[in-house]
Amino acid sequence: MKSRLNVTRLLLVASGTLFVSFVHAQNRDLHDDLPPGVTMEMVEAGDVLFHGKGMCINCHGATAEGLLGPDLTDSEWLLAKASYLAILQVILNGVPEELSTVGVEMPARGGSAIDNEDVLSVAAYTWSLGHTDDASEELPLGVTQEMISRGREVFETRGDCASCHGSDATGDQGPDLTDDAWIHAKGSYLQIMSTILDGVPARKTILGVPMPPRGGSNLTDSEVQAVAAFVWFISHRDED
Repeated sequence: MKSRLNVTRLLLVASGTLFVSFVHAQNRDLHDDLPPGVTMEMVEAGDVLFHGKGMCINCHGATAEGLLGPDLTDSEWLLAKASYLAILQVILNGVPEELSTVGVEMPARGGSAIDNEDVLSVAAYTWSLGHTDDASEELPLGVTQEMISRGREVFETRGDCASCHGSDATGDQGPDLTDDAWIHAKGSYLQIMSTILDGVPARKTILGVPMPPRGGSNLTDSEVQAVAAFVWFISHRDED
């Protein structure tokens, strides 16, 4: 019972830390490769623990590609669903034999004596292993972080994009711009920019609501480029 309370307490603390960090991260910069609350120092410390006293390599291998336990380097998550908090919970609680895909139990904390701070770091390192492609994805040619931040501002204000796509861009009269289901632009930055410039006639829309050129606003060329950069970004980022 005491162990369960300690696990719950750690998860609550981690959740609170992530939420506060998320709010600050949103104010600082739109883009952050690591989950809110996770630092590169944590990832590096987790690497050392994974290959040392955490004893993770005994089951997952030195390269984390799987041995008795599953591969942690691919994007196929069996239990944790790829989020940092979910990975943290699996490490804390372990995996019973009946839920293991290979029939091998994972003890709580991997059967090691790692403390709460160590667990946070191992979870950060494990998260990074399965998100290498997401973290290293480059922006399209000509797009900068400043453009993305400017595009968000224009999207929410004078571009009036939110009136059709919603304040969170998940869709209203217009389609959801945050997923990877592209109707017209096929997801590339240049195609998104072309759609904003030319608009979409009613006959080509799903809901029959036309999108005027430049969204019906008087956006400048540089503002169109910025909005296109922002729309590209929100459809290509990882929400974990």
